[in-house]
Amino acid sequence: MKLMLKHYLASLNEREELDVILPDVLSELGFNVISRPKRGTTQYGVDVAAIGPHPVTGEKAVYLLSIKAGNLSRSHWEDGSQALRVSLEQILEVYIPTHIAAQYKKLPVVIALCFGGDIQEEVRLRIQKYMDKNIVPGKIEFAEWNGDKIAEMMVSGLLREKMFPKQMQASFRKALAFVDEPAVCVAHFSQLLWQLTEILPKDHGGFMRKARQIHLAAWNVFVWARDAQNLEAAYQTSELAALWMWDLGRRHIADTVKGREIGSMMMRCVQLHQMISEQYIGFHVDAYSQIENGLALAFRSRAPVDVNLRVFDVLGRVALHGLWILHARENLDPNEEAEVVAAVKAGVERAHRIIRDIIGNNRVLECPLRDDHAIEITLAAMFLARCGDLQFLAGWIESIFHASAFAYLTGGSYPCILREYSQLALHPQRSDAYRREATSGSDLYATLALWLALLQRGDAFKELAEFQEKHLAHCTWQFWLPDDISEDHLYRNTKTHGAAITEIKASIGEEKLLEQVNREIKNSKDFGTLSAVRFSHENLVLVACRLYRLPIPLHVLAEKQTDVTEHNHKEADRL
Repeated sequence: MKLMLKHYLASLNEREELDVILPDVLSELGFNVISRPKRGTTQYGVDVAAIGPHPVTGEKAVYLLSIKAGNLSRSHWEDGSQALRVSLEQILEVYIPTHIAAQYKKLPVVIALCFGGDIQEEVRLRIQKYMDKNIVPGKIEFAEWNGDKIAEMMVSGLLREKMFPKQMQASFRKALAFVDEPAVCVAHFSQLLWQLTEILPKDHGGFMRKARQIHLAAWNVFVWARDAQNLEAAYQTSELAALWMWDLGRRHIADTVKGREIGSMMMRCVQLHQMISEQYIGFHVDAYSQIENGLALAFRSRAPVDVNLRVFDVLGRVALHGLWILHARENLDPNEEAEVVAAVKAGVERAHRIIRDIIGNNRVLECPLRDDHAIEITLAAMFLARCGDLQFLAGWIESIFHASAFAYLTGGSYPCILREYSQLALHPQRSDAYRREATSGSDLYATLALWLALLQRGDAFKELAEFQEKHLAHCTWQFWLPDDISEDHLYRNTKTHGAAITEIKASIGEEKLLEQVNREIKNSKDFGTLSAVRFSHENLVLVACRLYRLPIPLHVLAEKQTDVTEHNHKEADRL
């Protein structure tokens, strides 16, 4: 276990990786972390500050951590403004005299040199001489926290036997061992999550311990997957970690010190998933999206079923990532740094470009194979609508309807309710009985009807209504809404939940369809009681829906309906 952790630490970057993990390790060991890394502030060499037991006396001491990634080489020690020596001089000359709080002024100071690897021999003597020169007995001393030391701290803290039993360690090791086999990795990671949450924590300390273990486990999978140059397992495990972490802490979020600490831990898992999503798209998607049928060619299989399933899956991931960035943009502080605002804007524009490229270069996205691809279509449509790209969106929605209807009428690979791969591989079959069974219900066509109504595509909407009456009269078009037990089961998919709205008929016309939908939304109050919605993180609902294959709740679309309608009115005014 220690060797695995040392390898993990050596692979971490300094910013937003190693400096994220170390405060959690210290907290679990009983340290009081009083300062964490911050953007946009001068830290005078200190990445993390904490109060903990002195390594010799056991009395309280101030720990000041200066963090560097990987092995500590000569260039890391003394070259440039970011060199470790410069950081140590800032700590001695500025931080210690001016930044230590009054109540800690009399405590001895331990300056810890932290790095994920080892000190290279060519620079060890220089570092040792520097530390010897600047030691002040009883007041200032130095400590070397290399990869071995930090891994040992993790083993004795986060992973010590009574907190991480051998059965859990086995699941953890297997998840790491199979990062290049995502399905196997995810299975073992899921088992670890079940083991960790089988017994709910009884107090705040118990919750934080389990939360840190989940966060650490997800980080480990990410680092190992990154080394293997295959982020698929990291994406899926971080998605699970974010949802399970939310389920673990949702009852304890409050405007108290402990409540805020819990909320912060939950958001770290969400942010880890967002970071992995960003890297996944950059490594596995972006370049291929710009080539005609590029995503299809990127997959090892040439089977049409595999290509259809995979391209829709990728579209959903990119769209959801874009929605997260839009959420960040909407919640930017008015005084946020220009650099951060520009980065968020660039992120939205990049996601927009990639989604347009994916749809434009992969015609397979015009004819979904599974009816529940309505989920990915809705996610992409929501993003495009919020970017104001309604013309492109409308053209795509119409193309999906026309291609799906044509496939149905000609015996092609029309959308069906089947989900098992073995069944999809044999789809379609020629008998009328099979066709009726494979299209006995549909979220997809109801979703297309709703978007055509929102986008005011009257002609296409009428064609869809005629298609329903003539060819899909046997099919129950429906939408999905959460119910009173969804809050307890949504984030971990522990039980069937939610309610269906049936009797969706396009023949009643666009306006009456929208009236029907709005009426159902108004009468359904359970969406607003979901904790992710109450705490303004409704994207977690979308993550759960995409992962567990639940239709996107109508309430989310209703919030976008006003934006689409207002945009249409503006376009009409221009004409």
